[in-house]
Amino acid sequence: MSPTLRQFAAFLKVARLGSFARAAEALGMSQPALSQAISQMEGTLDARLFDRTTRSVRLTREGALLVPHAEAILASVEDAVGAVRRQGATLRPRISVGTLPSHATIFLADILRLFRLRYPAAEVAVTDGTSDVLYAGIESGQIDLALASRLRERDTVRFRPLFRERFALVLPRSHPLARQAAVNWNDALAHDFIAFPTGSAGYEALHDGLERANLALRPVMTLAQSATVLKMVEAGVGVTALPMLGGPKPDHPNLTMRPLADPVIEREVGILQSSAFVPTAGMRVFEEIMCACIRHCELPGIAATTATQRRHR
Repeated sequence: MSPTLRQFAAFLKVARLGSFARAAEALGMSQPALSQAISQMEGTLDARLFDRTTRSVRLTREGALLVPHAEAILASVEDAVGAVRRQGATLRPRISVGTLPSHATIFLADILRLFRLRYPAAEVAVTDGTSDVLYAGIESGQIDLALASRLRERDTVRFRPLFRERFALVLPRSHPLARQAAVNWNDALAHDFIAFPTGSAGYEALHDGLERANLALRPVMTLAQSATVLKMVEAGVGVTALPMLGGPKPDHPNLTMRPLADPVIEREVGILQSSAFVPTAGMRVFEEIMCACIRHCELPGIAATTATQRRHR
């Protein structure tokens, strides 16, 4: 068995940066995942590639010998990929993208319009679903690129953060808490609460945020779809917390939203891609357009991540 291309790329990034932490950040993966990739590569080669101390990372003699070969392997792959891309540039590109339903209605039309200006003959398949559905689509190869909220770390999926989206309380306009400009989480949890099911992105964000504040989420009902949750709130079954872009419109006749505080809880939203997949030229253009459209949207409850702000200064 030979090392994988992903392991060669990880090895070279550590060798060039001299740091597992900086290499992991540059590769968009966790440091434990990077360390595991290097350890697996060392096991495959039966050789130690780095001498690691708490202060430094240095190539061993075997590691230094491997560097030019690894560079040649990756350069050869890039040449092959480039040749195929150049050949395919005149063909009709196909791309499969995914998005959360709340984001599809806000961002997707402009993104698709601008992408079609670059690729008029492009064929785009769109999947709108929950984050766990989009992660599964990326992992299975059915979706090339998706805009979704972050789930717990998965080595098979690369996550590029774009913005943070604040949670707000959704409740009937006639509810006593609707008279407040903002609602404390203690007050919200004192009422019957409808939540997303365990394991979903919405549940993870709320559970982790409340746990840090020593608060517990004990829902009277769990539902997977935001539209169904809103119907239950409208029927008076309980109140709920949704990311602000996923809540009812300001002119909704029966429902309203109030910012939640103490603590402020946000979900991180970004671009998903397979860790093992090399993006096509069309996918890279789509990603660039998606980032630009989101960057120029000014919406309540949305804040760009620090990484996105640095990237676009």
